[in-house]
Amino acid sequence: MAETGTRRGRRTDGGQARAAIEEAALRLFSEDGYDRTSVRQVAFAAGVDPMLVTHYFKTKAGLFAAIVRPPVDPAVATAFVLGEGPEHAGARLASFVVRTMENPDSRKWIVTMVRAATAEPEVAAVVRQRFADAILVPLVEAVGSDEPGYRATLVMSQIMGLAMARHVLAVEPLASWPPERVAADLAETFQRYLTGELSRTDPAAG
Repeated sequence: MAETGTRRGRRTDGGQARAAIEEAALRLFSEDGYDRTSVRQVAFAAGVDPMLVTHYFKTKAGLFAAIVRPPVDPAVATAFVLGEGPEHAGARLASFVVRTMENPDSRKWIVTMVRAATAEPEVAAVVRQRFADAILVPLVEAVGSDEPGYRATLVMSQIMGLAMARHVLAVEPLASWPPERVAADLAETFQRYLTGELSRTDPAAG
């Protein structure tokens, strides 16, 4: 009787095998999450030997790092956020973030990245790079703020916290609050994180 791997017709060609592994990993990570996806499962879905996965990517974290991409186009995000000038960047960023998380496909990847970042330091570094370095630092620089690296991480902390509380832990009433209300309530915080300035309507702005 033929073994399971032989019956599935394992790929041995390097280019085809690697592409199959990445395609299977992308689907499994997004559908099942990082924690519930194993190297063996990815190999089975790709029709390759698990040793081939480790040959190309070393570890599950390495595989995740190779296939994960920013959940949005950085240029599109920056153009939208700055569409009405830096003084409105906080409100537009809040709207963009909440709207992106309401999209099932985007939310799935954001949640996967948040969960994965809490699992392994190597993955956390990748998530920081994909979120902060690729999207948020250029955005803060475009706004014209000082300390873009620091301000980008402040914004990232708010986005990650929102994803965790609203979409992972489903903390009520935040989880079921209307998206427009959530975005409106986050606008002030995002503006302060992006520019270091308080709104003119804030009593502390005096």
